[in-house]
Amino acid sequence: MKITSKQYAISLFESVKGKKDKEASAAVKKFFDVLVANNQTGQMNKIIDQFLKMWNTENGIVESEFFSAQGLDKETVKLLTGYIAKHTGAKQVIVSQKVDKDILGGVVIKYEDQILDGSLKTRLKNLKEQMVK
Repeated sequence: MKITSKQYAISLFESVKGKKDKEASAAVKKFFDVLVANNQTGQMNKIIDQFLKMWNTENGIVESEFFSAQGLDKETVKLLTGYIAKHTGAKQVIVSQKVDKDILGGVVIKYEDQILDGSLKTRLKNLKEQMVK
């Protein structure tokens, strides 16, 4: 029976949960040794992705991406981060900012399974569609 990346991730998560740094480090090393022994190191990226989802859920962390035509100022980032924290109940919001000149202006926010598109490009597209009707 083949062990899935999700099953490996659950195993890793349970083995490090609640452990101190030294114990967790030893558990990760043993886990990696098992992957090598089972010739499953090719699943490492999927395992890490699954593990991070579980870790973030357990610890109230939400990862988000902000896309804007120009970098966002600190006050705007703080406002958007607060919005996400309020709507998700997150204890911590991790923000990754990316500049995308194609959106022309405004911001696109991605977090969990949500996409909030407040870009000028999308607004213009919607306006065009409404004018055609």
